[in-house]
Order: sequence, then C-alpha cells, then structure tokens
Amino acid sequence: MKLGPQTFVMVGKLDMARDLLDKRNAIYSSRPRAPMVSECVSKGYRTLFLPYGDKWRSYHRLHASVLNMRMSQTYRPIHDIESRQMLLELTKPDAGERFPFYFFRYSASLIFSLAYGIRLPKGTEPEAQAVEHIMHELNWVFLHNWLVDMMPWLNVLPKVLAPWKRIADKMHDFEKAFLSKVIAEGEGKPGWNWTKSVLASKDGKRMSRTEVGYIIGNLYEAGSDSSAVSMAVLVMAAILYPKMASKAQEELDRVVGPDRMPTFDDLDNLPFIHAIVKELLRWRPVTPGGVPHAVIEDDEYMGYRIPKGTVILPNYWALAMDPDTFEDPEQFIPERWIENPDVPVFSFGFGRRVCTGRHIAMNSLLITTARLLWAFNIGHAYEVKDGVKVQCPVDPNAYTSTFNSSPEPFKASFVPRSAKVLEVMNHEWASAEKDHLVHLEHLQIKLENAAKEEKAAEEEKATS
Repeated sequence: MKLGPQTFVMVGKLDMARDLLDKRNAIYSSRPRAPMVSECVSKGYRTLFLPYGDKWRSYHRLHASVLNMRMSQTYRPIHDIESRQMLLELTKPDAGERFPFYFFRYSASLIFSLAYGIRLPKGTEPEAQAVEHIMHELNWVFLHNWLVDMMPWLNVLPKVLAPWKRIADKMHDFEKAFLSKVIAEGEGKPGWNWTKSVLASKDGKRMSRTEVGYIIGNLYEAGSDSSAVSMAVLVMAAILYPKMASKAQEELDRVVGPDRMPTFDDLDNLPFIHAIVKELLRWRPVTPGGVPHAVIEDDEYMGYRIPKGTVILPNYWALAMDPDTFEDPEQFIPERWIENPDVPVFSFGFGRRVCTGRHIAMNSLLITTARLLWAFNIGHAYEVKDGVKVQCPVDPNAYTSTFNSSPEPFKASFVPRSAKVLEVMNHEWASAEKDHLVHLEHLQIKLENAAKEEKAAEEEKATS
C-alpha cells in the first residue's frame, strides 16, 4: 500500500512473516517513526517504538536480564500468591461482572511486586490508578490521527504552533513524575526487584533516573494489560466451548485431583492446558493489528522490491485466521496444537523485536488457566428480565478498538466445582506466605548464592 510517500506491506501469511521478520531480522527489526507517541509523549524512552540501534539494544539487554527464561522461573512464588488470591476473589458475588478487574489486579500486582517490591492486594491503590490513567491516555493517542504522524517534519515547530506538543507534554510530565516516585520506592524496598537490578547494572549506571523509570515502566505496560486480556478470553472460550473446559478438567482431575490446587510442578503433565493457552493467544490475539516493523535497507522478496524505510505490518488477525495454517480457524480448538506442535506461537512478535516478557506471560497464563479450570465451572450468567430468567449474551466478536484489543464487557458465572475445592482454596490461601517481600528476599539470597557459585566455577576453570 502507498499512503502518501510511505510504502506499507501488510503480511497475512505466517511463512512470509517468518521469512521476512525472523530469517531476515538483521534488516527488518527497526520501527517506523511515530512522532506523537514516541517523540512527543515518550521523549524517545518507550522501548516499543525505538528504532533498531544502540539505544534499543541497551534497553533490550536490561529487559532480557530480568525477563529471560531462567529469571522468569524464579518468579513462581509471586505468581502463586497472586493467583491464590485471584481464585478467592472469583468466589465473590460480584465476580460475574468484575472478573476482568480481578484479572487486572492479579497481573498488576504480579508485575508491580517484581518491578518495585510493591504489592497491590486491592487493585485500587494509587499506583494501580496511575497506571490505568497512563494506559488510558496512551490508547487515546493510538486511536487518533495526529497531523504530526502524517507529516513528521512538522515536529520541528515550537510548542506555541504545535498543539499536539502541549497535550504530549502534559502526559509525559504525569508519567515521568509517577515513574520517578515508584523507582525511588523500589530502590528502598527490602529484597530483590527489577528496579535494584537495573540500577546496579553496567548499562543502568550510565542512564538517567528518567530512562531507568521508563525502561521498567515499559515492562509493566507490556505485561499487565495483555495477560489480563488473555485471561478474559479464557472465560469467553470456556463459556462458548464447554466441551473444551470439560476436557481440561478431566486432565486436571487425573493429574492433580481435588485435594490440592495445581502447581507449576504439574504443568509438564498438563499438555491440554498448554494447548489451551496457545489457542487463546491465536484465537483472539491481544494486538490483532500487530506491531509495525521497518526495513533498514532495500530488499527483494518473491520478485517484489521492498525499499528502505518500508513499514512491514504483520497482521496477527490475518495470521491467526489463515485457513492454510489453521484448519477451521474461527473455532477454538486447542487440539490443533497437540496434533501439530511445530506451529509457532506468533502473538509475541517476530525476530529481534519478539516480546522479552513472553516467558513470564506464559507462566502467568499457564498457572492461571490450570487453576481457574481446576476450581470453577465457568458458564453463562443469567439475569431476570420481566420476571423471566434470561441468559446473558457472550459475543466472541465484540471487541474494543484499541491498540491492545480486549473483549467488550460481558457477564459470566464462576461456580466452585465442589465444596472440597472451595475448602482447598481457602486453606491454601490461609496457609500461604502472603508477604511478597519475604519471597523477594529469598530470591535475592538465591541469586547471590548462584553468582558466588558461578564466580567460583570460573576461577576454578581459570586455574585449571
């Protein structure tokens, strides 16, 4: 497509997306210029929109240092606390309407605990409200067509002639102040957290507090919203495809049983739970339009010339609904991932711009999916209209028109599968260590011991 002087290539086939964005990632890993959100609102600090280069690489190294697969496995105790609380929240009378909020609280508290050592047990704390405000304003920016995005050269105008800059500065000032506040709090908390880790790193020591604030804040923005949306999609799928939920419960009953809730140690023996999570990410991708890439030099593919600066749009919705890759794509069929485990999960992106938080996101979705389906029969909600009991509708195609697209509000019912299950949920919450700082202090000791062992091994290798 051509929009003015800009060339766009929309990719709707998975093999083509992998050819360009994975196999040729050396030249397809940049981002197109986004003056309003990247330059004006974020002042060049938002990792998602940074062009490929030294600055992005340093930010990416810091993200990877706390989000790689090995580190993500160490966060399981925090997942455990938050998911135990979430199960009890879903037994409340208002859960049928407020379950998206309880999912948001789970995700927000998980990330805030790890990032700053701050737990959010209510989900209405000032920190949660501030982040919700920031995310709302960012989505508002994404939904508007800004003149400066269509004509980037206008960004040289002074603020008095550029009304978008006055809007952006107000947003940036709020976000900068908030991130500075939580960075300071995180630095003073006992135990290990992302803030301390980044500030102590070689890259982090060279950066301003504002940069560090954005680097860690970007992780929160990427993680909390998307996981909560996928959990809402699970509820939708469980309602619309009850046989899927029953099959998962048969597996859970066989592997786990009713006397305890599922743990991370069970996941290797729950292949259908893994398949459900992969299907959630495919069936309703959180970012259906994908995130644009930009090619940094001229290229050719299948006889087509792709000039330098072309915007490449991997259309996740088209990839997900491609019948050549996924038979009967509009249906929720987890079995497809068991029958063909080699099909890649593409919802976390491609190439060098693949989401660094994918390991912690998968851990979240796996443990919450297992525990939700172990604990509850999820079904339609009912309400009385004119004296008649009416089933509340669930429309799988009713979604918000935002950058991260989520289901429009719908109602559900969460019925504990047995009195025994309810007893186990209450007992396991009562017996759990709920102080996240205790877990983070244990993590700090574990990481320090691992570093000592690694150093000793290196010294022994050098002397030998």
